[in-house]
Amino acid sequence: MNETALTEQGELRYQRDRPLSAVPGYAVGLQLTLASGEAVYVALSATELVLYFQKQLAIHFDLEARLVKVAELDHYWRRSLSHWVVFSRKRAAAEGGGLDRVVLDETEADRLVRESNAAVLSVWQEVEAGKATFTLGKPNIPGALERITPLLRRAAAFDVVTARRDASRFAAIYRSVAVLPPNEYNALVLQATEGCCYNHCAFCQLYKGVHFHAKDPAEFGEHLHSVIEYHGASLAARRSLFLGEANALTIPQRDLVADLQLIREHFELPAPEQTQVDAGWWLGRANRFDGIGSFLDIFTGTPRSVAEWTELHRLGLRRVYIGMESGSEDLLQWLRKPATVPGLTRTVTALKDARLTVAVIVLLGAGGRQFAEAHVRETARVINSLPLSRGDYIYLSPLVIYPGGQYDAIALQESITPLTPAEIDAQEQELRAGLQLARRGNPYIARYDLETFTY
Repeated sequence: MNETALTEQGELRYQRDRPLSAVPGYAVGLQLTLASGEAVYVALSATELVLYFQKQLAIHFDLEARLVKVAELDHYWRRSLSHWVVFSRKRAAAEGGGLDRVVLDETEADRLVRESNAAVLSVWQEVEAGKATFTLGKPNIPGALERITPLLRRAAAFDVVTARRDASRFAAIYRSVAVLPPNEYNALVLQATEGCCYNHCAFCQLYKGVHFHAKDPAEFGEHLHSVIEYHGASLAARRSLFLGEANALTIPQRDLVADLQLIREHFELPAPEQTQVDAGWWLGRANRFDGIGSFLDIFTGTPRSVAEWTELHRLGLRRVYIGMESGSEDLLQWLRKPATVPGLTRTVTALKDARLTVAVIVLLGAGGRQFAEAHVRETARVINSLPLSRGDYIYLSPLVIYPGGQYDAIALQESITPLTPAEIDAQEQELRAGLQLARRGNPYIARYDLETFTY
């Protein structure tokens, strides 16, 4: 919370200008005072249960009573379904501002769950024993108690054993979710394929050791049922659907159409002609999503015609993410990625003709100083030639060098000098300066960091 002082009426504040009871997103709220004298506000929205403590602590659960977030002043922990935690810290002005992010391991995740459980359990025990004093209810105290009590009871039982058991269920269904585009972090992932059907790009370690497997429609249908059962009521917080893993769009058209038809049997998607989807349409609805996204390597699978892409759009596909990496074909060859600029251009043009949103992902720092000049020049030139416009995406993703990995070995053998973090930042700014897309409406341009992703 930005401000934790009580109002004159004894209500916990959400921000300096309003108490928690006035936050529109919380249709149900219950403020109570513990035996210690501390005030706690328990809020229920269409997507989560949150406990706000007077001691500048907020603990968030999804609607299946899984711990998902913990926030303190200038510190924030996001727990993933895989039971890893991303810790974020606001840097002080003297440190240059911004955020530090780091992924914590399972031991730290256990600690976060343990400490959160202790705080929530103490609240529940006082509520259950009748020791808590209720001071405010939205819409009223009896109504709030009736709505909040069942989920609060389950949240209080979310201890380390429960968390690890839940993570094992997640792993049995997904194995893992290696990566998503930034605007799909809140997506419901459906794995039509596992692994990567190419898996030889020098820079990528995401699917090493994973055997590529494309599920047939029957197997995908079983997976879909397992996903729905696992996520349960928490589906209400998911915005979009993402068809994974790395190369789901390599599936033959007939099977991909069958997969999308299965999805439409379970979920409601916008009509093909609906270009803008307001959050009010899907938010809090467990069966509504604003469309389907997926990755695409332009050199894998059989190229699709505009008519085939249009058929997929009609069935709900809305966003296609392409690992462009670079506009320099020399660098692409060096990266062991068999893509070509003409192939990229043909694919993006076909996708746009089918009314799909396109995102291209560029690898900052690829090829080190030796390739830097050509990388920036050719990437800017190629992106400027693509039919991208407002609503599309350009993601700039800093290279992650895995010690002992293929890229590391090749770069060492050929004496490639890596860019420093400052040089990567400078390359990003140089590339941004070279993009000239305003005449068509600027696409969204953003940084895409892989190192702190967890699902």
